[in-house]
Amino acid sequence: MGEWLKKAENLARGHSKQADQILDRAEQYAKERTGHKYDDQIGKGVDAVQRRYGGGADPATGAGTERRPEQEHEQGQEPRRPQP
Repeated sequence: MGEWLKKAENLARGHSKQADQILDRAEQYAKERTGHKYDDQIGKGVDAVQRRYGGGADPATGAGTERRPEQEHEQGQEPRRPQP
């Protein structure tokens, strides 16, 4: 199991923008399937995965691309709660 996980991580590092898009879709799916009951835990898991491969950052500035809650609401998404 460890080898395929390393391959997936290397692939995500090489294509972080696409990996971020896939994670965003997976996050939304998981939140919807759980009735938004576990949004905080799902969000933390996504953040951890993105940190692992260096995703979730704007390549031009290196700054995080974390969405503001009002942006998510405008896009029809449930807003994330800020992480402590």
